[in-house]
Parts: sequence; C-alpha cells; structure tokens
Amino acid sequence: MEVALVSTVLKVLGTKLAPLALKELSSKAGVTKDLQELQDLVEEINNWLQTVGDRGRSSKWLKKLKEVAYDAEDLVHEFHIEAEKQDREITCGKNTLVKYFITKPKATVTEFKIAHKIKKIKNRFDAIVKGRSDYSTIANSMPVDYPVQHTRKTIGEVPLYTIVDATSIFGRDQAKNQIISKLIETDSQQRIKIVAVIGLGGSGKTTLAKQVFNDGNIIKHFEVLLWVHVSREFAVEKLVEKLFEAIAGHMSDHLPLQHVSRTISDKLVGKRFLAVLDDVWTEDRVEWERFMVHLKSGAPGSSILLTTRSRKVAEAVDSSYAYDLPFLSKEDSWKVFQQCFGIAIQALDTEFLQAGIEIVDKCGGVPLAIKVIAGVLHGMKGIEEWQSICNSNLLDVHDDEHRVFACLWLSFVHLPDHLKPCFLHCSIFPRGYVLNRCHLISQWIAHGFIPTNQARQAEDVGIGYFDSLLKVGFLQDQDRDQNLYTRGEVTCKMHDLVHDLARKILRDEFVSEIETNKQIKRCRYLSLSSCTGKLDNKLCGKVHALYVCGRELEFDRTMNKQCYVRTIILKYITAESLPLFVSKFEYLGYLEISDVNCEALPEALSRCWNLQALHVLACSKLAVVPESIGKLKKLRTLELNGVSSIKSLPESIGDCDNLRRLYLEGCRGIEDIPNSLGKLENLRILSIVACFSLKKLSPSASFGKLLNLQTITFKSCFNLRNLPQCMTSLSHLEMVDLGYCFELVELPEGIGNLRNLKVLNLKKCEKLRGLPAGCGQLVRLQQLSLFVIGDSAKHARISELENLDRLDGELQIKNIRCVKDPGDTDKVCLKKKNGIQKLKLDCYSRWEDQPNDMEEELPLNMEKELHLLDSLEPPSKIEKLGIRGYRGSQLPRWMAKQSDSCGPADDTHIVMQRNPSEFSHLTELVLDNLPNLEHLGELVELATDKDP
Repeated sequence: MEVALVSTVLKVLGTKLAPLALKELSSKAGVTKDLQELQDLVEEINNWLQTVGDRGRSSKWLKKLKEVAYDAEDLVHEFHIEAEKQDREITCGKNTLVKYFITKPKATVTEFKIAHKIKKIKNRFDAIVKGRSDYSTIANSMPVDYPVQHTRKTIGEVPLYTIVDATSIFGRDQAKNQIISKLIETDSQQRIKIVAVIGLGGSGKTTLAKQVFNDGNIIKHFEVLLWVHVSREFAVEKLVEKLFEAIAGHMSDHLPLQHVSRTISDKLVGKRFLAVLDDVWTEDRVEWERFMVHLKSGAPGSSILLTTRSRKVAEAVDSSYAYDLPFLSKEDSWKVFQQCFGIAIQALDTEFLQAGIEIVDKCGGVPLAIKVIAGVLHGMKGIEEWQSICNSNLLDVHDDEHRVFACLWLSFVHLPDHLKPCFLHCSIFPRGYVLNRCHLISQWIAHGFIPTNQARQAEDVGIGYFDSLLKVGFLQDQDRDQNLYTRGEVTCKMHDLVHDLARKILRDEFVSEIETNKQIKRCRYLSLSSCTGKLDNKLCGKVHALYVCGRELEFDRTMNKQCYVRTIILKYITAESLPLFVSKFEYLGYLEISDVNCEALPEALSRCWNLQALHVLACSKLAVVPESIGKLKKLRTLELNGVSSIKSLPESIGDCDNLRRLYLEGCRGIEDIPNSLGKLENLRILSIVACFSLKKLSPSASFGKLLNLQTITFKSCFNLRNLPQCMTSLSHLEMVDLGYCFELVELPEGIGNLRNLKVLNLKKCEKLRGLPAGCGQLVRLQQLSLFVIGDSAKHARISELENLDRLDGELQIKNIRCVKDPGDTDKVCLKKKNGIQKLKLDCYSRWEDQPNDMEEELPLNMEKELHLLDSLEPPSKIEKLGIRGYRGSQLPRWMAKQSDSCGPADDTHIVMQRNPSEFSHLTELVLDNLPNLEHLGELVELATDKDP
C-alpha cells in the first residue's frame, strides 16, 4: 500500500516538473539542467517501484522517499508561483526601468534561494537511491524505454462503461417487498415502528433502502419522507441538525437546538412519516432514546428504516423487524457485472468471459466489489491482465469483509495515474459528505492535479476525471440538485468502504484529531470535525488540504505564511470575522467558507495571490465584498450562494481578468450587476439565481463584451422584466436559462444571432408575450421549454419551429389561437421531432384563460380551431400530452376517429386510436378546459388528473 502511495506522489511530481524547464525563471536561476535531471531521476525511481512492487516495501526507506517527493512537490509549486508572478509583472508592463532596478535585487535573491533548494532536493533523491543496494541492479536491467502502465490512457475517461443506477441491483426484489410490507403494516403496539436492514459493508443496504424509499406504495402511504446519513459518529445534536435540514430543506444556520427541535416537531405533528437512517453504528440505548424524543410528534403508523452492519445495533434500538441482507447469487452477481460493464461485454471473447466469471465468483456476491472489479477489468485490453486479476492472491481470502477490501485495493492499483491523487483528495471530507462536482474540480485544479493547457479548459478536463471516478465506482450516487433556487449542480457521494480505503492508503498523511496525534508533522490532509484546540503553525507546516467543521476551534493569528496549504474549507465557524490567517497563505488556491458569521470578507484576502476559487456559502450576515478582490488575478471561480445581505458587487470585480465562472445564488439583496463585468473577457459561465431584488438590467450593461460566454442563467429571478439587447451578440452562447422569471415580458430582438445556442429554458415565464422573430434560425437548439405565439410582427410565427429538428425533452406551445395563417401550423411537423417526450398545447396564454373574455376578444371559428390542433400532431413516441383551452367540438384526427356506425355529427362517438404503433409510449394525458367538446368516448379511460 505504501508503494502505491509513493508512486502516486512521484507521478504527480513528474507531471509538474515537465513544464518547469521551459520557464524563463529556470534559465535565470541556472537550474534548467538540474530540473531536467531531477525529472529523469523521478521517472527512473517510479519505474523501479513499478518493477519491484511489494519487494521494495522497506517501510523506513519508502517513508524517506515519500517525504522528499512531497518536499519536491512543494518546491515545484513554489517555483510555479514565482515564475507566474514574474510573467504577470512583465505582461502587465510593470517592469519599467526604475522598477527594474528596485526589484532586481529581490528577484535575484528569490532565484538564488530556489536554485539552492532544487539542488538540495536533487541531492536528497540521490542519497535515497544509494540507500537501496538492489536499486542499480534492477534499474540497469530495465528496458531503456520502459513503459509504465502502457495499456492505460493518461487523460480522459474510460469509454463504453455504464454508470449503474443506484436503484437497480438484481436479486433484491424479494427483500424490497418484504421490507415495504413490514413498514406499512399496522401495529397497534408501536407508535413508531423500526425496521433494520443488516449486512456487510458494500452488500447493497443503502441501495435497497433507496429502492424502498422511492417505491410508489411507500410514497402513497407516508405523508413525510426523510433521509439522513448517520455514519459512525452518533452525536445527537448533529443528527438532529441533519433531520432539520431534511425537513426544512435548508441548513440550521446556527439556530439553537431548542428551535431546531421545535421545528421538527411542528413539521411532523399528526403526520405519518418514514425516516431512513442510513449507516447506523451506535449501540448506546441512552443516546438513541435522546434522539427518538425529537420524532415523538409523528402520527401512529410512522416508521424508521435503518441500515447497519451490526445485529447489536438492531437490538439496541428495539427493532420490530430485522432483515439480514444475503449475498447475491452467482447468477445475479454475473448480471450485475454485465450491467456495470455495459455494451462492451458483447464484444468479449470466450476466454475473457470465462476469466470474468471466475473473478466475479471471487467477489462473494457483494455488489460493491463486483462494480469496482468491473471498472478495473473494463480498462484492461489483454487477456493476460484479466487472468492476472483472476489469479491474484488478494482475492483468495475467506473473510467476506477482507474480500471486499481486496477488490477495492485492486481497483486503486489499476486506476489511471492521473485519477489517483484526485481520488485520495476526497478523503478530506467526512463520511457521507455530499460532494459538489464544481467545488471538487476547483480543488483538484488548486492542487495541480489537472494539467492546464490552451486546448481545453481545466474545468472541462475535471468533468472527465469526475465521470471516470464515477464509472469505476469510487464515486457514486450521482444526482442533480432540482431545487428551484439553485443552478442544479451535480453532486455525488463516496461509499463508506471506499472512503476508508482512501484514508488507509494515506495513513499518517491524513489526520483527523489534533489533541493526541503524534504524526502531525507528516500530515498533508487535515480534516477536523467537532474538534477543540488551536490551529497553529505546528499543525499546518506541511498540510496541503484543510477541512474544518466546528464551532470550538481556535485559530492562531501568527500563522506562518510559508505554509503550503492549497485548499481550505471552513464550515460553521462562529467567529465574527473570517480568520485572518487565511490571508497569509500565498499558495492557497481554493477557499470555501460556509455558515460562517462574518459580516465582510477582509481586504487582506487579496494577499492570496494564487487564489483560483472562492466559494462563500450560506453566510447570511455577509454584506461586503472588498474592492481589493480585483487584485486576485488568478481567480477562476467566484461563488456567492445564500449571501442574502449583500446588495452589490464592487466595480473592481472587472479586474479579475482570469475569471471563468461567476455564481450569484440566493443573493436576495442584489439589485444590479456592475458594468465592469464586461471586462471579464474569459468569463464562460454567468449564473444569477434567486436574486429577487434584481428587476432589470441596465440598457448599457456591457454583457455584449463577454464574447467567450457560453452559459448565462437568470433562473428564479422572480422580478426580472427585461434583458439587455447586447446579449444577442454573444456568438459563443450555448445555454440561456430564464426559468421561473415570472415577470419577464420580452426577450431581446435578434435572438436568432445566437447560432450556437443549444438550451433556451423559459419554464414558467408566464408573462412572456412572444418569442422574437428569427428564433427559427437557432437550428442547434435542443431544449426549448416554451414557445409563445405573439400578436405582433416582431414576434416569431409558429412556422419558425419547422427548422428546430433537434428539440427533445419538454415543449409547451402557448397562445395557439393567435396563429393568423393556419398554414403556418402545417409547416411545424411536430410528429417528426422524435426527441420530444412531453408536449403541452395551450390554445391561450395564461392571462386570457377566461372563456367569456376570450370569445369576446377573438371570434370562435370551429373549423380553424380543429385545423390548428390537427396540424400539431405529436411524435409517435410521446410520453406525456396535455391540451388546454381548445374550443373545438371535435378532437383532431390523430387523436380520435369516427366509428363506422356513427350517426350525425353531433352523435359522433369518439374513441382512442388503438393502433399500437401510434402513441404506444403515452403514459399521461390531460385535457383541460375543453367546453365545446361533444364526446370523449373510450378516451376518458386514459385521462389522469396529473399535470404533464
């Protein structure tokens, strides 16, 4: 295990050394040759480690090698930053003649120090190599072009691999039905019933609980559904806070426990609830009873479903029913493997399949082990590699728990080199932590795990890394936040066993307690939850990543600025100001502040020259972003989320000329956007969500200068009425999200200029008078949630839908009766747009939806009404269909037909087309406000009361 970690560190170092020799600073400092020799030496050592494998695991020697590798990586980081500083000064024209003579001595001293450090590191590597008597023998016997993991890709994702739906594991139907039956059956003896699922880690307890949680019978039976991840630390106060967040939909935000408990009681009073408590470890009856007090207001028939690895836990909480989850059968195990491996399994030869079956059998019927082994094998192209796994001694263990761990360990060993440090970094978070993809990728960038080049944005490369970790099972439970007040960010979790693996690999590189830990000097990952004590220089001397969650920790004001901390996450800190030590870390690349009581970000934050991502979350008291933020020249991402007291951004924001992503969410006080935003030429994403005070954007707003902008979001800005005309000049724009902008009246004219637009979300923009003429030129458009037919020449005619052949998902067409030329609807050809799954046809817009008013406004023409609807035949694979406000007396031909024996027109019998090729996928049909329709016939059998 130690060999794998050292190899990973050396790989990261080698990747970072490569571009250094090309830096101007290296030639100035006279270290170009030293850097090249150091890179060659690092590569040679790593090749040697790959060759000897476990034979090279002299613990003391490996620790020395790892230590110098980390120190070298810190030095490389320092070198990069100094080189960037000099490049920045030259680029910005700051090296005037006078300034040159003033700064030259300082620069010379810096170069001399770096040169000295590099030579010292090189000598340390040489000394360590000489400490292995067998090094030269093995190194000399290796081929000159020795390939390291030559079958692996170095960048990108593993192809043709299926990310398995967490709710679909074979062989669990019987277990699911049994548990559901126990949860919903009545029992007069118990007010709150407790059902426990007991099983080995990785056996699928959580997956089974999700299947139960999402079952239709459960949803109908219980009025309130709650999900709480418990994990090993059963702290009642923390658990109650999690319960509050599940009920209230937001964090407790430092609220007193009494208030939190009262809110829970009020929400549950008289209601039958189901609470899933995932991964319970406590056997303490007293603590359990303290927790149960907060649920006592629920109605009789309420239930708790808990998952645990221990029968003692189930007994301690007085479970009324305990289900021992069995391992999967060999048949179901193979089905899970096939599902995980994906369609590529169809191309495997017999010998591959035979080896695969033997390997899956060794997984012992544990779903997690099968999934990660599938990820390992999918990346192996040769049969000898499959057979090597099959014959591995690691899998020949009789203990089930060790077998699972062996599978996980094999997965890590065979993980592509560029993914290993990204995976290990995830260990900084507590068990059960919800990982935000955007935040995680920014952290990887800050640590230098993602190479930066001109061809691809680092954030885009990071998404590929994230997806790859999902595919091999090291990340799981991918989800997208559907909250109305968020941008819909992708999240995921780590399985507890995978989390344990990461921390075991890091060993003394990871520390979670500061009071008693003796290995603090070697610590690179410091994760402190609910800790007391003081955070000082001794703790942070070599730390790379710092996670702090708790109210009792003190911060040393004299923190050394030479610390190598690259990422800091601070949560629930009660200090009234942001700890100033943060501003001393000039190598800091990522800062996340969540639920902190500070009222302003300090001016001194601008000293964090290397800061690339700043995320301020749920800091409701924060009202000031300092002018000095413009000095953060490397800032790539800025997020203010739930910062409700802030009213404006400083004009200096326009000086952050490297900014790629700007997120303003839940900033309810913001009234306008600074004009200086137009200076951000590198901005790719502008996301403004739930900023309720934002009513209009200045006509002079300089959005038109953001020529690289790809995504712009004004979702849930309820009072926004208009958008600047200059938006239509943003030729690279691919997504515009205006969902839930209830007051939005018009879109900018000339929207057809946005030829690269793929998504235009207008959901619930009820006051929109029409789409601008020319929108039919948006031929790349894939999502258009709303098309409103306007009543003036500046609005698009319905015929402009003709060229939008790529539309998929949901489409609502409103104000159909305002079509002036019935021939326009003949051109739409909805039935050929096979991607549309959900269609709503509204003959009127919302504010006209009064029959008497409508009939006075437009004369009723039955023939025209029928023709318009007749021409809008949906595609045959439509799943949900709604028709509202139709005034005709007959249904269109594509929906109904006259029977052969029908009488006069007023006696016509309407029946649903029974041709299975027509609308065979239809699951939901809604007919609303059709006052003149004479007959429904058998069609009424298909109608539901749900809105599509």
